[in-house]
Amino acid sequence: MNKKTLKDLLDTKVLQFNSPDFISEDPIAIPHSFRKKEDIEISGFLTAIISWGNRKMIIRNALKMMELLDNAPYDFII
Repeated sequence: MNKKTLKDLLDTKVLQFNSPDFISEDPIAIPHSFRKKEDIEISGFLTAIISWGNRKMIIRNALKMMELLDNAPYDFII
């Protein structure tokens, strides 16, 4: 693959993945739902741990986990 082909491919992927429409249906939406840096980091880590399978299942299970943590993962851990 030459540089131009690679650049075109990567530019296409940026347009595909770097959009709010993609984020809303991806597990990355879980850490995006928090404002506190600590909650973002912890929810991202915990979501990554369970990220195996299809995206809808991962999101459903991550949301359930955040609910068990009272939607404040940092406060729960501390």
